[in-house]
Formats: sequence, structure tokens, C-alpha cells
Amino acid sequence: MPRAIISIVVFAVAITGLALTARLGARTQQPAAEAAELVLTNGKVVTVEEGAPDAQAIAIRGSRILAVGSSADIRKHVGAKTQVIDVQGQLVIPGFIEGHGHFTGIGTAELGLKLMHAKTWDEIVAMVAERVKTAKPGEWIYGRGWHQEKWDTKPSAAVEGFPVHDALSKVSPDNPVVLTHASGHATFVNAKAMHLSDITSATRDPEGGDLIRDAKGNLTGLLRERASGLVRRGRGAPALSEAEAADREQRILELATQEVLSKGVTSFQD
Repeated sequence: MPRAIISIVVFAVAITGLALTARLGARTQQPAAEAAELVLTNGKVVTVEEGAPDAQAIAIRGSRILAVGSSADIRKHVGAKTQVIDVQGQLVIPGFIEGHGHFTGIGTAELGLKLMHAKTWDEIVAMVAERVKTAKPGEWIYGRGWHQEKWDTKPSAAVEGFPVHDALSKVSPDNPVVLTHASGHATFVNAKAMHLSDITSATRDPEGGDLIRDAKGNLTGLLRERASGLVRRGRGAPALSEAEAADREQRILELATQEVLSKGVTSFQD
């Protein structure tokens, strides 16, 4: 066989061998595991999967779960930029889904005074007085979460276990104040809020609600159930510019998002 033909045959065999080796290598080589952005390890992961309800670790990239398994299994998803958090045996569960809520209401409440931890009525009055210092005249002040049964002491002046508005009205003469009960079924207002809402001693109780009065018929400031709807919130308040209103709405959404995520709620239906 001429030398040139032998060279061609040897070259062809070599190329064929290289191609075969490449194909065999492709079959045996495992693809690299996708690197996660976040890995939670050494935890008690609840998968809600019937076949494998428990795991130790979870790998996450973007909004997608890459894998769950043992801490050793998930280690392959740790890349150079992966944030790894050792949860030290803590429980890791899927996010909660809120089936019915008021998302912007949560954010709006976050803008106001948080009264759930107040131990006395005097403490609440002091919180309002502090907010008045930074509020514009006529600006409405809101708060939520108070509950008279959680106070260490009862107000010195009380009707049906609830305070009267005198002390509150004294510290907020130019700012209407609306404080929503923890249950959402009652509202406490000051004199300015009642004035702007045209609520007087002559105001009749609406159907399904009542205005609490003292023995002399004077309004105490407590509006129960549907009587809370008599408050004309925002009336007389300084008008916001278009930019200010947009900023406020954005802030409400941000605060609501932070609050629900802090409680493990990841989906929300309003």
C-alpha cells in the first residue's frame, strides 16, 4: 500500500477514535449542578411532598427552588457567589398564602402608631402627644392595636371600661386623632376628629353601631361597630401634591410587603 494511502487510513482511524472517546466521555460525565443564590443548610425543612416530607437543606435561585435534600446533597449547588446560611436546626417551611386580607390596609396601619404593646391609656396619650410634635396642623393622626383588657391599670375616668377623650383631646387640639381597637370593631377619636366629622351629642346611633356616652350624655370618644363609619377620615387635612401622594402609596406598599414577609406570608389575595 502506498505510503500516502497508509497515512490517510491512520489519520481516519485516529479521528474516529477521538470522536468515539468524546461520545463515551459525554455519556459518563455528569453535568455540573446549577449554582444557587441561596442555600439553607442544617435545618428541618418541611417539603409538603408525600414521598419525602422532610429534608435538611434547600437550594434556591431567583424565585425557583433548585433542590431539597440532605446538607451533603445540596453542597453541590454552592458556588462562588452562593450565600450559605446555617439555620442551626430551625424549622424551614413553605410560605403562607393569605386567602383574604387587605394589603394596603396593612401598609397604612404601619404608617400609624402601633398601640398593641401599650400598657396604659396614659401611655397611648403620650404616644399621640409625641406624634403631634412632628405633625402639621390639621394632619390626621392614626393608630391601631390598643385593647383596654391588656392595660395594667384602668383609666381614671372610664365608661364601660373605656377611657374618655379629654386627655387625648388636650394633647392634640389641632390634629384629629383616630385610634382603632385591636379587634377592628371600635374606634377612639378625639374632639377634633369628632368636630370635623360633625359628630355631636345630638348625633344618633347608626344602625348596627353606637356612640358611647357618659351619664350626662356627653360623648366619650368611643365609636363602636358601624358608628366608626361616621368618622370622615382625612377631612380638612393638608392636600398632598401628586408626587407626595405617589410617594405615600409607594411607602404603603413597601411597608405592607415588609410586614407580611416578616410573618412568612409570601402570597396575598386582597
